[in-house]
Amino acid sequence: MFALSIAPKAATAPPPPAPSVLPTISFAHALTASHKSVPNAILPTPTIMGETLSIKITQDLYERGMNFCKTNLRGRLVLNKGEKPYSTKEIELKLQNHRKTAESWRMMSLGRGYYEFFFASKMDKCNVWVAGTVSLQPGILRLFEWSNDFNMHTQRNTHAQVWIRLLELPQEYWMEQTLREIASAVGTPLVIDNATSKRLFGHYARILVDMDFSRKIFHEIVVEREGYAFPVVVAYEWMPDFCSHCQNIGHDVTVCRRLYPRKVNTKVTTSAKEQITVGKKQVQTKKDTWIPRTDNPSGIGSFLTFGTTNDTLLQHRFLWKRKGKQMMTFNKIYTFLIKKQKQQRFLCKLNHLRTKRMQFRPKLNYMMRTKS
Repeated sequence: MFALSIAPKAATAPPPPAPSVLPTISFAHALTASHKSVPNAILPTPTIMGETLSIKITQDLYERGMNFCKTNLRGRLVLNKGEKPYSTKEIELKLQNHRKTAESWRMMSLGRGYYEFFFASKMDKCNVWVAGTVSLQPGILRLFEWSNDFNMHTQRNTHAQVWIRLLELPQEYWMEQTLREIASAVGTPLVIDNATSKRLFGHYARILVDMDFSRKIFHEIVVEREGYAFPVVVAYEWMPDFCSHCQNIGHDVTVCRRLYPRKVNTKVTTSAKEQITVGKKQVQTKKDTWIPRTDNPSGIGSFLTFGTTNDTLLQHRFLWKRKGKQMMTFNKIYTFLIKKQKQQRFLCKLNHLRTKRMQFRPKLNYMMRTKS
């Protein structure tokens, strides 16, 4: 029998893939490729009101954005004139060394020295907010509470962190939540003092509060509960300078630049170099020399005004010139001669009293003899 040898079939290679045709993408689509496309049918339609164009947004989405920003803070960097501005990364590094948080945070520049800080929790937000003002050396970063509808052009710095004291508060009201509720009448409570939370000092309860100084400041709070109410005196440990005109913290209304602007010197002053140098030519400047007047009947500017003689003026010639240089001005000479004149008057009065005493002495001796 013959064995039939069956030759193996040759493996068939897969057909080559068809060349992929890349779709043509417009420039506007390439810029917005990372964003999710939304059909235009869902978007609201704009309306024209006179000369303005308006559009109404979805209220639910706006409220979601408000909830997302609840743990945010804002701050403004204040620099003196001539100081170099910081970049966002430099400020972030300085703040990380200054205060540590449980979770990571980030910041974003808003322009005109304003920054927004994003925190993961309210605890981290409060821990950073307690600092209030952070010294960056150079420069100061002032932190304030986040608020909606922020506009950097109309923003006024009216908030500051102040320690308040609730005087003579009974111990049953020293629960942490109760203290925060009472302090919320003044501002936003941030931190309760360690001695207050541990009840080590009972004269007053001490709480750090973020206050808005554009509102009226009260020094007494009426605490109410079911069937009872009583007043509590509030003492402020520190009050910043607040301008009632421009609504800003940092200066008083008496020195407000908007109310009392600086006087601009309108006189054009030229330096000595500008007076001497005219183009490329050097101009010789003439020095003003004092020339005494010969016809001076009233004696203004001469020795006649001081009541002195010509000899006294010659005696003090060294005041005018010494080694060929003028040593004293006319005002100094005038004051010197006035002093001399006063000395002469005093000496005249003293001599007059001496002569009177000499004249009265023999009469006194005669009276003493007659009495004896």
